[in-house]
Amino acid sequence: MPVVVALIVALSVLAAAGFVEAFRTPPQRRAIVVPAPAATAPSVGAAQVRSWIDAGLPALRARHLAAWEAALPARGRVARRALADLYGHLAPIPWTGLRTLVSPISGQRGVFDVRFEGRPGGAGPPQRVVAERLLVVGRVGGRLVATGDQSPAGIRDEYLMAFRTPHAIVRNGAVVVFDESWRPLAEQLAGDMPQARADVHAVLGVTGDRPIVIFVYSSSTEVADYLGQSAAQKREQFFARLPTTTSSTPWWPTDVGVLASALTPADPWTVHMLAHEVTHTLTWRWFYGTAHAPPLLLEGMATAVEGARSYLPLRVEVAAGNRSMPLITAFARPDLWTGVAMARVTLAYLEGGALVKYILADWGKAAVRRFCVDVANSTLTGPAIKQVVHDDFHVSWATFYAGWKSYVMTLQ
Repeated sequence: MPVVVALIVALSVLAAAGFVEAFRTPPQRRAIVVPAPAATAPSVGAAQVRSWIDAGLPALRARHLAAWEAALPARGRVARRALADLYGHLAPIPWTGLRTLVSPISGQRGVFDVRFEGRPGGAGPPQRVVAERLLVVGRVGGRLVATGDQSPAGIRDEYLMAFRTPHAIVRNGAVVVFDESWRPLAEQLAGDMPQARADVHAVLGVTGDRPIVIFVYSSSTEVADYLGQSAAQKREQFFARLPTTTSSTPWWPTDVGVLASALTPADPWTVHMLAHEVTHTLTWRWFYGTAHAPPLLLEGMATAVEGARSYLPLRVEVAAGNRSMPLITAFARPDLWTGVAMARVTLAYLEGGALVKYILADWGKAAVRRFCVDVANSTLTGPAIKQVVHDDFHVSWATFYAGWKSYVMTLQ
């Protein structure tokens, strides 16, 4: 138990990321159980292990397998396979700032938690965790040698190790990470990034010069493995999420995740999907310091930018009195997805999209951010929303709401 508790505490910071699509806390990370090593390794310090592995990183960045194997010798099939897997998954990616963090596992002599951090294609936070292993390291003939691998599946297959063999395209302000079989889609996503950014800027006036990392997953199992979860939710097909780092400071822009099998080849909707997710990546930071992050506003902005949706279901809802999903109560919904039929999910997205478009039409781009932040810092109750509307737009809720309903009826 002390070993399990120590490891979970050491890794807890890595589980603190959630999906933007429903702005929910993700399922709890799988429990990690570390088996006892088959044999006690000779005494070695964490600093020594880190220096030993770091000496092999130049060979990895140069994609020089022989040099990697010479720098990091291994004894036994398990240890050799662990180092070969690390090389096979990390060497194909162009890295900036690749480094390791090494910690001893309490109560298990010679077993070390080795985390690799870096910026794929020079994008994202320096503290992004990209791979992790629990290596057994000892001395043979006075030299450090990997003698085993105690990594359970919950660690062994996490992060980039979830991919079969990841590759990267660095282009147009995007870094697209993908398995080779999805290269055409990766090329399309990289090519669509300028248009997606332009759409966000055109609608919301939001921009950002930092590159955005897009992960193209081959399957839902790959999504779950990357995130260290037992299973991915069915709705997790296109999403944005915070990068997994060892830092407590949230990074922007967030990552984009794409389940490749959910798109058809050369799907014309892909650019609209990407614009939706890029909206999340560039606006999520508005809510880093707020009391709430209302999904109605998050998805409303992304839906307004995305375009390519019919507002007919919302027009029908408003014409019927807006009773099944009243706008005034929709602000407080913590989740637009769980336990909700897809038709109502779509209706919630359209309601948020129409709200954002209405504010844009009558008060302009700057008013959207001000309203979103002010609402997010409120209690989200009806009286609080009415007060924000009065303070931001200098009209009563009745006037605002009547204007919104009239605006909805003009949307196609």
